[in-house]
Amino acid sequence: MTDSTSNTLTTGPQLRDGVPAFTEEVRRTGFVIMRKQELAGLISDADLEELRGAWENLPVDTQVDGVGVYRERRYSRLRVDVDGDNVTFEVLPHAVFRQDSIPLWKGKDRLFEPIAENVLLSAGMRTLVSFNARMATAAGGNTSWTAGVHLVRVVARADAEGLPTPEGRHRDGHSYVGLYLMRRDGVTGGLSTVHPNDGGALVQTTLLQPLDSMFIDDNMVTHEVSPIVPEGASGVRDMLMIDMNPVV
Repeated sequence: MTDSTSNTLTTGPQLRDGVPAFTEEVRRTGFVIMRKQELAGLISDADLEELRGAWENLPVDTQVDGVGVYRERRYSRLRVDVDGDNVTFEVLPHAVFRQDSIPLWKGKDRLFEPIAENVLLSAGMRTLVSFNARMATAAGGNTSWTAGVHLVRVVARADAEGLPTPEGRHRDGHSYVGLYLMRRDGVTGGLSTVHPNDGGALVQTTLLQPLDSMFIDDNMVTHEVSPIVPEGASGVRDMLMIDMNPVV
């Protein structure tokens, strides 16, 4: 376990700017779409490029056997505390991942290889987790969170489409979920659809550039992503997913 006092991030203007407007949209509709240009200055180009390199060292996700998808994945957890402009991080013990809200995974203890600590506490990761935590705090009011951090690469091949959401339309079973595109190479498709609980018009968008993002109130919407199709022999879609649940 890591001493959280050595992993304190003081939130600068680039993290504060936009959060009120983004979270107002989340409270109103249950989600917000944030384009790369709207998050300009959130993370330096160097830190983003260093972080993106972590997707080149992912083991095969063996937990999706039998559902017709090939992907690679790592998963770890952090405790994140928001105190004004300060955000602190503590690496939590590795654990299984459960999603009992989704029939495909209900009752299954899924165990993924952990994220290396130097990646989990890298400058780029701490910046994005901090932003995600500030969004969750502004939207929900809690200041202490368990953050589940997922590095996921979906692979599309000539003989098999890539399935970002093999479970189909779903709710993840968390309080909030941040979805950050890291890479999209050699593929088409990947249309994200958000379904409001109130029966309002569904919203569709495609995350295209690194740092195109979505933040979701999991209690207010369901969502799904269409298959990705390779433009050549193969292609990939890399996502950083950060699920947030209040510390109890």
